[in-house]
Amino acid sequence: MKLTTVGLVAITALMSTPASAGILDQLGQATDTKKQQTEQAESSDLVGSVMSQLGLSQNQAEGGLGSLLSLAQSSLGSNDFSSIADSIPGVDGLLGAVPELDGDSGMSGLLSKAGGLGESLQGGAMVYDAFEKLGISKDLAAPMIDIVKSYLDTNGSAGTSDLLMKGLGAIL
Repeated sequence: MKLTTVGLVAITALMSTPASAGILDQLGQATDTKKQQTEQAESSDLVGSVMSQLGLSQNQAEGGLGSLLSLAQSSLGSNDFSSIADSIPGVDGLLGAVPELDGDSGMSGLLSKAGGLGESLQGGAMVYDAFEKLGISKDLAAPMIDIVKSYLDTNGSAGTSDLLMKGLGAIL
């Protein structure tokens, strides 16, 4: 049996391929990448709606949405918030877009010193402080909430928009 140059190159290539980099691993990575792209596109539908309807930049829209969702998450707890999170692809990215706030400044800083009543109002104040840091008018909070509510009415499971409204009670 004679081996040609092409045959030797093929055998060498097969033998030098690491076992862990198999075709199934590559397919799994491609599937994960496609899923992430789909979630980003769907999340960008919500972000795009906020941008176009409220005239905000992508950074402002993501940070504003993230601050609202963060308030809902802290108000509802992880069990109730999970149905909202499951209905909004890329929610982790939105939550990560919330600007860091100095705990001693803004309305939330003042309320943190006001005791029990301050604690109940502090979540809403943090949203407004985040909006201020992002350069978003506080007047846009209600329209942004309406956009998220409408999104959840269309894309979420039953009751998710009601949960959102319950979670945002501190600013409604």
